[in-house]
Amino acid sequence: MERRRQHARGQAIVEFALVSFVLFFLIFAVLDGSLLLFTVGTARFAAGEGARVAAERGNVPTTDQQIVDSVRQTALGTTRLSIVNEIDVYRLNQDGAGNLTVDPAHYNRYRLDGTPIGSISWPATTRNIQNGTSDFAGVTVNYTYYWKSGIFSPAPPVNLTSTFQIRLEPQTY
Repeated sequence: MERRRQHARGQAIVEFALVSFVLFFLIFAVLDGSLLLFTVGTARFAAGEGARVAAERGNVPTTDQQIVDSVRQTALGTTRLSIVNEIDVYRLNQDGAGNLTVDPAHYNRYRLDGTPIGSISWPATTRNIQNGTSDFAGVTVNYTYYWKSGIFSPAPPVNLTSTFQIRLEPQTY
């Protein structure tokens, strides 16, 4: 009888060892997936906040700095879940069918600290939207997510973007 109990205990330990590996893998995979989804949602919110600032501030000389500041103040800029590589502010052209396309001649790139990457081809002071006209801007946040739990450590970091497009509000009436 004693031998049966020892055999049952040994069997339970072996079963636990086999199942615990799968259990811990699933727990860490769900944790990493949750952090990734949180980061994606936060980046979407950050791009939306930047676009909202662009629409409200329009041609104020410090508009782009305020856009970068609004992205920096979200969880994307204040946590270490991801690294923001670039914040892009650009003009969108509207065709006759209402489709928006990026205007490469009016495209500004910034680091998270606000320093420009390259030249500024669309200064905020040139954004003079009149009542009755439509002008559109886009804000794109480029960021890299690094896996946290180590379960996916052989996997490379994930480069992601979040884009928000918005109509600029008239600055003069």
